Amino acid sequence: MAKGATKLGGVNILLGISGGVAAYKAVEFASKLRAAGAHVKCVMTESACRLVGPKSLEAVTGSVVYTSLWESPEEYSIGHVSLAEWADIVVLAPATANIIGKIANGICDDLLSTVFCACWSKSVLAAPAMNNNMWENPAVRHNVSLLTDRGFEFAGPKTGRLACGSEAIGRMAEPQEILEAVEKIAYRIKGKKR
Repeated sequence: MAKGATKLGGVNILLGISGGVAAYKAVEFASKLRAAGAHVKCVMTESACRLVGPKSLEAVTGSVVYTSLWESPEEYSIGHVSLAEWADIVVLAPATANIIGKIANGICDDLLSTVFCACWSKSVLAAPAMNNNMWENPAVRHNVSLLTDRGFEFAGPKTGRLACGSEAIGRMAEPQEILEAVEKIAYRIKGKKR
């Protein structure tokens, strides 16, 4: 790689952030994506906005953050469709049980779930984060299986300290691990375009 070149140079990454406690890691992850050369746009659920301020993500991405189906921060466009078309890779971090269930079952009741319905043909990486009891729930496992069958890739979850204080599986992968998974996807995409 040439000096100054980056692994994600010019790659458009759409980062979806759902309302899990691990949402705070999304700011560091978005910053790492930018440092790797990616263009980053973020979509946040209302619950995610209660945990992390959109302005923090705007500061590290240099881009407006999308939070609602009903408000457009730019010129008129059908937001969920234009965001899906713009993205080369879509990342969901954290991926809560709620958003995994919505995506697996085609439920489109907020901007993030609607974007995922529109970007089903894109390369998608999800980083689950939830309590171990939720992760091990048969319904969640079924939804993860459905998404895996549809081509979604997963980074984690990891075993570690959870928000409830226990040590168990369900912790979101660290931003560096998610970044490395995104770089592998980008490498595959670039190889296909040659």
